[in-house]
Formats: sequence, structure tokens, C-alpha cells
Amino acid sequence: MNALIRAALVGAVIGIGEAALAQVVDDDILVFLAMLAMPLPAGMLLTLWGRLPWWWLISILGPGFIVMGFIAAPVRPAEIAGMGGWGSLLVFMGIGAAGYLFAGATVLPLRVVTRMATIGTVLVLGIAVVLGDRPLSALVAAQMMAREQVPIIATDQPDYRLDSVNEEEGILFLRYERRRDGLEVAVTVQGPHGLTAGQACGSGVRGACKEVAPGIWGDHLDLGSTLVTVRGNTLVEVTGELAKDDLLAVLRDVRPMNAWELAWLALKDSSYDLGMIVAG
Repeated sequence: MNALIRAALVGAVIGIGEAALAQVVDDDILVFLAMLAMPLPAGMLLTLWGRLPWWWLISILGPGFIVMGFIAAPVRPAEIAGMGGWGSLLVFMGIGAAGYLFAGATVLPLRVVTRMATIGTVLVLGIAVVLGDRPLSALVAAQMMAREQVPIIATDQPDYRLDSVNEEEGILFLRYERRRDGLEVAVTVQGPHGLTAGQACGSGVRGACKEVAPGIWGDHLDLGSTLVTVRGNTLVEVTGELAKDDLLAVLRDVRPMNAWELAWLALKDSSYDLGMIVAG
């Protein structure tokens, strides 16, 4: 067991190095190649210094398992690195530790129970991360929005299930699904860039929108409408194949959330989906 802990610590240190690497290299292929090549000499030195049995084999298998972990992860290394701060570093350290722990459990002289328990734990955690892609994507998106200094605005209405969370160039895209009929609702959050809701609605085309409620502007469609409002330092847009009154109810319900609230909402809804799949 002591050797397993040392193997995990080696992987965590390798993860720190790979976090720094992902900050510098943007190309995913180069990142993966570097993640295979860079840890070999460092891993050999660390495993030898840690006096691990079969140190040379662990230092070869460890980087391979780490790369497999990043391939299976729901977000790219560059996106994880883009989170910045301790969150990004902990993810890299966790994947590194898991990779070397798996390598250690594979080759170290251990009791069968310890070996199988360690391998099983790493596999279960890995599967949980892959299946729980929405919470991790939500955390990454929230961190990116924080860097753009744009607050997160979302709804946690029980009638709607959060289906996906994405961020691109300072714009947060939330896609919901109404539980009773599966109709989709898209919520877009971004900085107002000096625009009012009326100016942003209809892409600035004169007469394309009207004020449907105080501070809320929308187009002239009754079904499949688009509604826009400004909440503090954010421009919020809601669109979907719903009646305008239903979209208006969604827009009125949106509220500021922090990163962990958004991730928890994504986790709850993804857990609900998994339960439905298992039940089916």
C-alpha cells in the first residue's frame, strides 16, 4: 500500500508538469505527444528516487494511462488548462495520480485483494468522470466566464432539465429540455457590450422586436420566439420552440449562479438521465 501511495504522488507531480505544458501548447496532438514523451525521464527519476519496485515499468506505463485518461475525459486538456487556478491544477494532478496509481496496481507485488480494489476504484472513478461530463463542462465554462468577468445566469426550474453547458469566446450557451414534452430551450449569456435589450434583440433591425414586458424585448412570433433582457452586467437571451408566455416564464426565473451551483445543477440532471437509462 505504501508503494501505491508513492506511485500516486509521482503521478501527481507529473500532472503538475503536464498542467504547465498544456498552458503553453495549444495543439491537442502536440500536447498528447508531449504528455507521452515528457513524463518518461521525469517519471523514471521520480520512481527511482521513490524506490518503487519495477520502477522502470511503472514509469513507462504511467504516461500511457495518463494519456488514455485525457482521451476519455469529456473536455480537452487545453480547456482544462483554460480554467486556471487551483481547479485546473487539481484536475491535472488527479489524472496524473490516477494514471500512475493504475500502473502501480498493475505491476507492483501486491495482495490480490489490494490490487483488484485499487484497479476497480480507479476504473469506477474514471467511468464516473466520463459519464459526468456535464458537471465538469459546467465548471470549465464557469471558470472561463469568470475570466471574462461575466456573471453566470441560469435557471433551475424543476420543469426543465439542463442538457448541455458550453462556453465560446466569452458567451455561455445553456441548453435545456422541458421534461414533459422534450422541447428545447436555449439560454445565452454574454456581456452587454453597451447594448440595451431592445438594441440587441433582432440584431438591431428596426421594428424587428417589441417590448413584451418591462425590460424584456422579443420578436413578433408567438411560437419559437426569442426574448432578450439585461440583468446587471449580462445580456440574457432565451429562445426555443415554446409559446412566448412559457419563454417569458423561463426568462423571469433566471438568476445569478456561482460555478459550483451550475455544476451541481448539471450533476443532478445528468444523474437523472443516467437513472432513466438504467430504469429503461
